[in-house]
Amino acid sequence: MAFKDKLSETLVPAAFRVGAAIAPAVAGRAAYALFCRPPAGPEDSGTERLIEKMAPLFARAQSHRVAHPDGLVQAYHWRTSSQTGAETPRGRVLLVHGWTGRAMVMGLFVEPLLKAGFDVVAMDLPAHGLSTGKRLNMPIGARAVQAVSVALGPFKAAISHSFGGPVVALAAEGGPPLSHAMAIDKLVLIAAPNKLTAMTAAFAARNRLTPKVHAALNATISHAAERPIETVETGILLRRVDKPALIIHDEGDEDVPFDRAETICDTAPNTTLMRTSGLGHRRIIISSGVVRAAVRFLSAQ
Repeated sequence: MAFKDKLSETLVPAAFRVGAAIAPAVAGRAAYALFCRPPAGPEDSGTERLIEKMAPLFARAQSHRVAHPDGLVQAYHWRTSSQTGAETPRGRVLLVHGWTGRAMVMGLFVEPLLKAGFDVVAMDLPAHGLSTGKRLNMPIGARAVQAVSVALGPFKAAISHSFGGPVVALAAEGGPPLSHAMAIDKLVLIAAPNKLTAMTAAFAARNRLTPKVHAALNATISHAAERPIETVETGILLRRVDKPALIIHDEGDEDVPFDRAETICDTAPNTTLMRTSGLGHRRIIISSGVVRAAVRFLSAQ
């Protein structure tokens, strides 16, 4: 670990302990700012290799800069009939990556979807890839998804990974703090987290937040979400959307435990659970079996 990382691991918890003693609400808002900031740093070697492999594919795409309320989103568009410009009979599919990802990590879905007759759009979420911004949370991501839908959609379906799952689910549900819902027919959520409270609990443990600061963080999120944080669940969002959804999750996922997927499916009746093994949280999106299952689910009438 670099010296800067070691220093951060020491100073951040200490700062929150001091803040908790002086002004817990202020410390909670500071924790929220950190919670919404994706970590900066080099890609891991596996991601770097995947991005290098996907570069020619993304070079063939139409590149778009889409304005949304929080900045500009980088998007990529592939057409099944690129020479004629004719509309595909099956519609368009949106690809949404997860926390610290980028559009290119979803690249293995592109060619199979094109062969199945879908147009494809992939996007860098705010504060990721070539998109602008320094913060990402569910509302920021959902508003960006909706803006891409207006500019390059409408979308027949969406395939998402990790944090991209609840982001797309919120965009499709359209409740507070959003102003409207995004129309969509099917969703595929891969390795998606469920409860926002579980995400903040993991964040609090990682940064050694005191109980008061953790509670203040949750209160700040509830205020920003315009709904109690306890009700911000992927399963609840999907139940309200009430569209067919395929939930794909690896039983050995160490980042988002498998029982999160089971809870999502228990909460949202219109869902199908696909269990994988030996893929973990990140390699699951480069599995040919997962890609085939997602395309097959979207292609089914």
